[in-house]
Amino acid sequence: MPETNICKYYPRWFRRILDFQYLCRSEGEELRCLAEAMDQIHKNLFVQTMDEGTTAQWEAILRILPTPEEDLDFRRLRVLNRLSLRPPFTLIFLREKLDLLFGPGNYLVEVDYPNYTLYIEASVESQRYFGEVSALLSIIKPCHIVYIARPRMDAGLKLAERVASGKLTYNYVLGAWALGQKPFVSYLEQEVLKMETTASIRPALLEQTAGFVAGDVYAARLNGSILITALTRSVVGNMGSVSYPVRRDQVTAVEQVELLDRDGNVLTSCAVHLPLLEEVTSLRHSFTVKEGV
Repeated sequence: MPETNICKYYPRWFRRILDFQYLCRSEGEELRCLAEAMDQIHKNLFVQTMDEGTTAQWEAILRILPTPEEDLDFRRLRVLNRLSLRPPFTLIFLREKLDLLFGPGNYLVEVDYPNYTLYIEASVESQRYFGEVSALLSIIKPCHIVYIARPRMDAGLKLAERVASGKLTYNYVLGAWALGQKPFVSYLEQEVLKMETTASIRPALLEQTAGFVAGDVYAARLNGSILITALTRSVVGNMGSVSYPVRRDQVTAVEQVELLDRDGNVLTSCAVHLPLLEEVTSLRHSFTVKEGV
């Protein structure tokens, strides 16, 4: 910040006068505000640092209608994304834009060439970016390719093994058995042979556990009432997943997602706010099984 104390530029005999002291304060404050305004003008020349007013002007030019819950950083990112749309539009170009929106490695892109379908999968925590992805693809996507969003809900399971030796104590002797007061045999742990922090579980057990978790899911329930039983299950290594399509004629926005077993018990429950922007959206739940505590 530049120097705004101008009293030092006055002759010494003026500095002792109270009127000039207050005048210097007022002028110094005005100069400080002027310096800040000039600095903000310089920042407004760049999308990454422009203020809310300049952002709103660009949104009006690009015909973007922001919502109250969107923060300034996201609005800047969206403006930058729209301004950088220049052909040719390729799959590499799309990945560069998704890197900008979701971050490198935080999404998956799959192209089903025989069926002319493009799938983009990302965590449901980045749901507000799906709207921007839909707007992006409406500009760069060929008309004969269908885009299906795949919001993903991630969960993790940890397995731990502990080995210990102990002593069995019989609480009763023949002829003196008070039924129900104590267990017949008590186990007293004496020595820990293997701690949970020491790795011992083989990948086969992790894969089998992931397969069991995915297979135990019988149905998905949306918003507490919409039941979907047409599930697709898959297991890759120690990750099991359950996916299912959701049509916009079923629900316009997903507020809650539950996974149920065959008896109707709720296995997982997740509160989300996911507006369905496409005709068909594929939701995917992934379960990663790892060894740990």
